[in-house]
Amino acid sequence: MKNYRVFDAHCDTMRVVWEKNENLKETSCMVGLNMLKKYSGFTQIFAAWINSKEGNPLAQAVCIADKFYEEISRNQLTPIFDAETLTDVVTGNKLGAILALEDGVALCGDIRVLNMLHKLGFRAVTLTWNGSNELGDGAVDSEGKGLTAFGKDVVRKMNELGMVVDVSHLSERGFWDVIELSSKPIMASHSNARAICDHPRNLSDEQLRALIKNNGAVGINLYNVFLNGTNDASMTDVIRHIEHILSLGGENIIGMGADYDGMDFAAKGIENAGKLCCLFDELSKLGYSDELIEKLTYKNFVRVFSECLR
Repeated sequence: MKNYRVFDAHCDTMRVVWEKNENLKETSCMVGLNMLKKYSGFTQIFAAWINSKEGNPLAQAVCIADKFYEEISRNQLTPIFDAETLTDVVTGNKLGAILALEDGVALCGDIRVLNMLHKLGFRAVTLTWNGSNELGDGAVDSEGKGLTAFGKDVVRKMNELGMVVDVSHLSERGFWDVIELSSKPIMASHSNARAICDHPRNLSDEQLRALIKNNGAVGINLYNVFLNGTNDASMTDVIRHIEHILSLGGENIIGMGADYDGMDFAAKGIENAGKLCCLFDELSKLGYSDELIEKLTYKNFVRVFSECLR
C-alpha cells in the first residue's frame, strides 16, 4: 500500500459519536482516528447533520460542535479554520478536522446565526437536506424551486465570511442559483454522477460541467444507493462514477466525499475509512497516474478550501 494523503469532504461520524457518547479514537463508527493514522495525513470534514424531527435544530448544531471540540481536546486532531492551518496540516502529514453544518435549517432563517456559527468554527454549510427549508428546496422533496431570498443572502454571506457553499442535497434549480451567485468555488461534498445512477441526489453532466467552470469540487459518495440504485455495490461501481466524471474533463474537481456513518450500506471493500486506500490502490493498478490519484485523494478539495477560507 502506498502512503496516501486524504481529504474526505463528508462524514456524519461526529453526530453519531455525540449520540452514542463515544470517543472518536475508539469508536465503533466507520471513521475512527486509529483508522486514519495509517495514512500520510488525513483531513476529514465532520458534518453536523441536523435531524429536524428531533428537536431544536440550532441546539443540535451547537451540541455537535461541542462534541467536535471535546474530541479535538483529547486527541491528536488539528481543527482547521483558515487556509494557513490547512496547508500546515497537509504538508505536515497531520490529522485535520473541519466542522460543517449539514442542513441550513439550523440557521433558523436569521443571517446572524450564520455569523455566530462561523465564529463557533463552522467552515462549510450544506444548504438543505433532502427537503425544503428557509434557504430553498432539497433534491429529493423538491417542488422545482430554487433558493429563497434568504438562501441567496446566505450564499453571499458565506463568500464574505470565508465558508464553502455545499450544494449536495440541494435541488437542481437551487444548484443553478448558487452557480450564478457564488463568487467563490463551491462543492458538492458527497454526490455522484446521475448519468451512471439516476438518483436526484446525484449530479447531471450539465451540473458537473458547471462545477468544472466554477473551479469547484465533487466528492464521490460510497453509498450503494447512489452508486447503482441497489443495496449491493462494489468498488467497480465507484470507479464507473470516477471515470464518467473524468470523461467530462473533471480531473480537477473530483475528490472523495465518502458519507461514512451517513448511510446504511457502503460499497464492498471500502466499508470504512481505513479501507479507502484499497480504492486508491485499485486506481493505481488500473493505470491512473500518481498525479491524478493525488488530485482525487486530496489536492482538489484542498485547493477549493484554500481559495475560500480566510
